Amino acid sequence: MVTKNPFVVALESGAESRELAAMLDQMGVQDRVRAMAAVKGPLVGKLYDRVRDQAPLGLEDLVPASTPAGATVTFSGRNSLPMFSRFQKRLTRTADGLVFGYNHQPLRVASAVTGPGYFVVVDADEGHAGELLFDYTKPPPFEPPGWPAFRPNDALGSRFVFMDLNDYVRRVARGVVVGAAFRRGQDQNAYFSLTSIAG
Repeated sequence: MVTKNPFVVALESGAESRELAAMLDQMGVQDRVRAMAAVKGPLVGKLYDRVRDQAPLGLEDLVPASTPAGATVTFSGRNSLPMFSRFQKRLTRTADGLVFGYNHQPLRVASAVTGPGYFVVVDADEGHAGELLFDYTKPPPFEPPGWPAFRPNDALGSRFVFMDLNDYVRRVARGVVVGAAFRRGQDQNAYFSLTSIAG
């Protein structure tokens, strides 16, 4: 019999956001990544709803101010889709504090079709107070060394995944966030989590 991850059990049992955060904060990096990878399908959306009362999320929670401009901060991702649900988001910052990133796919063929899906990270508006917005309608200011070439998100292939996309992201725990996808203001009923691989 397969044993469920304790974090999944707590989430399914109705644990409050503070209890969930405490569980993750007590874990090491690899255990935290494994716990969040076990949260899949509809549970990702349930987590997004559960943490609505968490503390506000700031840019430095994703990319600390001490991060050198152009240095990469990597998050392991899991989305609520039944297939192609594992990915990474890689983020960086400019010298003046602008945070941006792209989607790194484990399958090269997927990246070739969809493109890297660059986005800029800003504070969300009042309708999503305390959250961050991953805005796919804005181009990156530059491409850090080793990052893929920028492709507009309305280009062929990219447009079906990233065009007009806005992700609203909430805090779960230290180094862990959960987000919901919106397109042209419409909730897409699609969710994802991100877990820092740096601790």
